[in-house]
Amino acid sequence: MKTTLIQNALLTTLLALQCESAAIAPRDDSKIVAMDMQLADQDEVIDDGDISKRDYVETDLKYKKNAFTIELKIGSKKKKVKVAVDTGSSDLWVPTSKVQCLDKVKCKKQGTFQVEKSSSLKKLNEPFDIEYPDGTTASGKYVQDTVRLGKKDTLSDEQFAIVDKTNAEMGVMGIGLRGDEDSKDNSTNDNFVYSLKKAGYIDKAAYSLYFPEKEKKTGTIVFGGIDKDKYSGDLKTYKVSDKLTVPLKSVSFQDKDYSNSTDALIDTASRFTHLPKDILDGITKALNGTYSDKLGVYTVDCKLRGHRHKEALTFKFDDDFSIDVPVYQFVERLKWIKKTPDYLKNHCGLGLFEADGETILGDNFLRDAYVSVNLEDKSIGLAQTVHSKKHSYQSL
Repeated sequence: MKTTLIQNALLTTLLALQCESAAIAPRDDSKIVAMDMQLADQDEVIDDGDISKRDYVETDLKYKKNAFTIELKIGSKKKKVKVAVDTGSSDLWVPTSKVQCLDKVKCKKQGTFQVEKSSSLKKLNEPFDIEYPDGTTASGKYVQDTVRLGKKDTLSDEQFAIVDKTNAEMGVMGIGLRGDEDSKDNSTNDNFVYSLKKAGYIDKAAYSLYFPEKEKKTGTIVFGGIDKDKYSGDLKTYKVSDKLTVPLKSVSFQDKDYSNSTDALIDTASRFTHLPKDILDGITKALNGTYSDKLGVYTVDCKLRGHRHKEALTFKFDDDFSIDVPVYQFVERLKWIKKTPDYLKNHCGLGLFEADGETILGDNFLRDAYVSVNLEDKSIGLAQTVHSKKHSYQSL
C-alpha cells in the first residue's frame, strides 16, 4: 500500500515542510544533494459537514495532513513548482496550469506547470492515472522535460506526469521503492532518486531524512548520503521487501512494556502514529487519556504538551535497539469552533491512534528518529535523532 498523502482532517491548519531553492546546502567532494526544508502553515479545505450546529471541538487530529515539499524548476522556462516528498510511491507528477481541481481542493496553490510554454517538453504516448489509499487521485499523461533541483542540479529528459485533474493539494515526488510507479513499464522507469544517481549527482540511490523538533521550522533531506551530526550512535539497518517497514516489537512507558510484534510503515506523509490496539490501550491508560466519541481522539492533560515534560515513549525494534520519543511530541492543541466545554478545559488531543490494519510511524515519531533509506540495497537505517544546528554530510 502506498503511503497516504492526504488524510481526512479534523484542525484547520496543515503543517507542510517547504523547501526553497536558496536553502540548498553546499556539497563537498562527496556526491550528495542536501536540502533544507522549511516548516510552513498551509490552508486546508475540510469537508466536515455543517459545523455551525456544533459546539464541540473540530480537530484535524486523527487524519491531519502532512507534507514535506521541495521546490523544483521544470521545463525550459524553469517554472517553480512545489511537490510533496512521498516515501510510499515512486512517480513524480505536477499539476498543469489548466488543471481541474476536484472536491473544492486548492490544487494550484503550490504552483503549476505551463506545458505549452516549455520548448524542451517531449510527449509520451502513455496515460497517467493514480489513486492513493485515502482516495486522493491524479490523472494526466507522462512526458519528458528538464527538471532542476536548486541552481545546479539538472536532470534532462526526466520522465514525470503532467496532471490535468486531481483532488490533491499539490504535486508529488515519489521516492519510494522501485516498482511503485504507475507506469506500465516499471522496470525501466527510474524514479527521481535513481535519476540523480544516473546523472552523477549522487553515488547511491538513497536518501536520509531529518525532522526538526516540534514547532521548529527546519528539516533536511540528503539525497545520496547522511548527515552524521543529526543522529547519535550507529544507524541500525533493516532489510525491506515491498514496503518501507521496520519490525516494531513493543512500546514502553514508565517501565511498563506493551508488546505486539508487527511491521511498522515509515510514513513521511502521515502526521500521526497509528499503533496496534493493545499497545495504544496501555499507553493511553498510563497517560490518563480519555477517548472522546464525538472527536474520535484521545484527550489528555495539556501539561503533557510542555517541553519540560521529559518522560518518553520507548519504541523497541529489537533487543539492542530502540528510539525514545518524548511524550510532548504526541500531544496536540485542540481548536474550538465555539466555547470550550467545561469538561474539556485544559485538555489536548493525543496524536496516537489505533492502527487500521497497518501500523504507521508518522511525523510525530520521526521527529526523534533519523531515517536513511537505501533503495538499491532495499534497506532502512534508523538512529536516535540529535537536534543539532551543525551538519556533517557523508555520501553512501
